[in-house]
Amino acid sequence: MIETWVGTSGYSYQDWVGPFYPPGTPPGRMLRYYAQHFPLTELNYTFYRVPTPHELVRLAEKAPRGFRYLVKLYQSLTHELSGNDLAPFREAVDAMAQTGASLGLLAQFPERFHNTKANRAWVETLRSGFPDHTLAVEFRHFSWDRDSVRRWLRDRNIVQVSVDVPPLPTIFPSKLILTDSILYLRLHSRRAETWYADDKARYDYLYKDEELLEWVEAMRQARPRRAWVLFNNCQRGQAAINAERMQQLLRNFPQDFTLIPPPGSSEGSLFT
Repeated sequence: MIETWVGTSGYSYQDWVGPFYPPGTPPGRMLRYYAQHFPLTELNYTFYRVPTPHELVRLAEKAPRGFRYLVKLYQSLTHELSGNDLAPFREAVDAMAQTGASLGLLAQFPERFHNTKANRAWVETLRSGFPDHTLAVEFRHFSWDRDSVRRWLRDRNIVQVSVDVPPLPTIFPSKLILTDSILYLRLHSRRAETWYADDKARYDYLYKDEELLEWVEAMRQARPRRAWVLFNNCQRGQAAINAERMQQLLRNFPQDFTLIPPPGSSEGSLFT
């Protein structure tokens, strides 16, 4: 049985009011509503500024018991390759980890971050910088698509993120990858024509059932111990719509998937 968590990349979006959140939902009530539908989310705002320990502890306290976060590393750590913010970021995520609300950390690297000796050394710096956390890395450049890279990550207890992206020449391809017993899948978009436009156009995509079922079958074949399935196609609530649909599809395979229930729903009493 695959312990499966389904959620979205972030939850506080004004354009989700209507498509997902009830009309009139203010930002302060979004998390409580979201946790009635999903058991986890990625924290995206931590990419744009370093959070304080107090902020992350407050987020942990605001969510229902059993709700979990995956925290995206600050951009200086993944895009500028500077260690100046490592210590304060570690202090904040350590504080959240003590509450039990943190599942792990996400290092999302840009496409210009190629597979070089210097960049591999930087990944190792991040691994040693967050020794008490599950660290997942998402590479955007195809040069990281090597068996040797997967072995190297496995040896260092680093999870490599699997992605769903359009088939473009230089980006890391869509495929299921296991460097650990954890599958971390991020579904971005299949819109090749807008991938190199602004972020809104890049992630403006609604997955079809047959596209979601491709991943369901891949997971059934790979049999990870745990799967984190996160939708990043966040325009107009499409990520939440697809995440809810993915949960429905997974329920058709009870012999394969143990779907973690949203702790804010009536199912949440089943959460352990």
